[in-house]
Amino acid sequence: MNSSLSNPFVSVLIRSYNRLSCVLEIIEKCKEQDYENFEVVVIDQSDKTQWEEYKESFNKLNNKVRVIRSKPLGAANARNVGVSSSNGDIILFIDDDDLPIGNDWISSHAMHYKDPHCIGVSGRCIKRIGESVPYKNKQKAYDRCLTYSLFMRGRDLTGIDKVKKPVQWLHGLNASIRKSYVLKLGGWYPYIPNFEEHSFCFKLRKAMEDGEYLMFDPKPEVLRRFDIPGGLGKRQLPLQTILANQLLYYHWVVAEYYPIRFFGLYPFFILYAFRYATRWFRVYSYYSNNLWIRRFGEKYGLRLYIFQEFVKLPFLIFRTLLRNKPKWDGQHYFSSGGRDDFYEINLLKSAIID
Repeated sequence: MNSSLSNPFVSVLIRSYNRLSCVLEIIEKCKEQDYENFEVVVIDQSDKTQWEEYKESFNKLNNKVRVIRSKPLGAANARNVGVSSSNGDIILFIDDDDLPIGNDWISSHAMHYKDPHCIGVSGRCIKRIGESVPYKNKQKAYDRCLTYSLFMRGRDLTGIDKVKKPVQWLHGLNASIRKSYVLKLGGWYPYIPNFEEHSFCFKLRKAMEDGEYLMFDPKPEVLRRFDIPGGLGKRQLPLQTILANQLLYYHWVVAEYYPIRFFGLYPFFILYAFRYATRWFRVYSYYSNNLWIRRFGEKYGLRLYIFQEFVKLPFLIFRTLLRNKPKWDGQHYFSSGGRDDFYEINLLKSAIID
């Protein structure tokens, strides 16, 4: 049985890449919180030029902030390193392009862990301050919030304004979890870009005992900032890379946890992967470094570009099938203290916000 935590120590974990000015904004928001029992752990993967520009600002912070400088790790690796370096009972995730709203962000997560059955909490994500629920069908959005589709796509819909308990998975940001479960389950599989939440949540769902749950609470609110520069650049990726990542997620993660569904519906999963990747590319990507787009413009060039990638899809599938899945012994990683030479981590400083 988990402990009831009335005042848990919370580790706010920030993954960052070339957005250190934004990290400082998040830290300022943490200073304003009405909750005191926390630390901030920054996994900074920025280049040397960026770090030198902001190093002095970080050095002025005192001992509630710890910065871990590393080579670029990728989303899942950075999360594993961050958890292994955190001291909290609860890990609260936020990325460098997001910003907490209000002074009760941390406390709104922490309060739920008084219930020993609560394993994790996701909070609300908005695109504008004061934003109302953005969905036309609010009930449908509520029903689908943080659920999985038939093809194991994680639906987020975290703009709803009502508590939902239980949910099937935790969002990658503005989400908290008991650290004990991360250690027990070995964290996130680090070899698939952009789908790290699900590699862990599939394990988590199978490991939770009767009565334990994940939940959504709209009170801890975070502003998503899609228009700031820097970051890992996933909005600048070519369509083929986005599709390749989606296929790896299906073949290496979904196939492991839901093999009958995946292989039984294999052609449909592949077509769905292509549909998902192209829709994501149309809505969120700024990538335009393609001959078709440059020559024929966004409207017609994009259509030709997507058709080109559809023709190449069988070759991409074949290449995915030939790839060996790298092994990841997450339990060994955490039990050894998470200090594998692979990460080349340099602990720069240990400190707290006034």
